[in-house]
Amino acid sequence: MKTILAFLLVVLVSFSCNNTTDIRKTETEQNEIATITEEQKLAMAAEGKQVGSATITTIDSTFIGTDTFRGKLLVIDFWATWCSPCIKEAPMFKEIAKKYKNENVTFISISIDSNFSNWKEYVTENNWEGNNYWYGRFNKDSFAYLIYSKFNMKGEEVVGISLPKYVIISPGGKILSNADLRPSKPAFETEIKKYL
Repeated sequence: MKTILAFLLVVLVSFSCNNTTDIRKTETEQNEIATITEEQKLAMAAEGKQVGSATITTIDSTFIGTDTFRGKLLVIDFWATWCSPCIKEAPMFKEIAKKYKNENVTFISISIDSNFSNWKEYVTENNWEGNNYWYGRFNKDSFAYLIYSKFNMKGEEVVGISLPKYVIISPGGKILSNADLRPSKPAFETEIKKYL
């Protein structure tokens, strides 16, 4: 039942997205990862674990590895253009990023929109500042597990994609915080300060 509810949640979240295929992983790699349960995904993205690496895309279509950000504290904002809470929290995330621009920390926003062009158009038209990257919605690698959370749906605990999602990663790539933090709450900045 939990699996069915999690699937339905993902379908609902993805309803307004176009289905695209991620060509950055081989079919064999995708099939192997597809057999991992939601509970295993959560365990692999738990605080204290080493974060998996992934390829993200800049607005000018350049691929970069997430390992590029090693050496500094990394604060990630996972979001999507169709996610209204994401849009609401984004200005506060960007303000906090400006506040700490001279510290040993990097703030990045990673979109899980399924369509690169739609994301690029949104970011360009809205003059989004900061470090903006596209990751896509249908990735099947351990980095994608960072966007999963456990939550209650109609009295039953389910695992599914939760946006916006904010993750703090150590300079060495260890997951320091993968909790339900929001830039609009003081606890978000308090958590960042703990690691600076």
